[in-house]
Amino acid sequence: MAGLIFGLQKAPVDPQETIEFAAAAAALKHYIKGDFNLSAEDEVRSLMAGNTGGRVSR
Repeated sequence: MAGLIFGLQKAPVDPQETIEFAAAAAALKHYIKGDFNLSAEDEVRSLMAGNTGGRVSR
């Protein structure tokens, strides 16, 4: 949900980009223990761009 809210703030006129950002943020969250998504915006955008090499860079 946080990814969706953030996406709405960053790209309110492009609903597709907003959904893609939210989905990528949710996918990255599965690799983080706890309640908060600690992924940086550039990590989420990298995943959106197709960087799916199977490795999360931190």
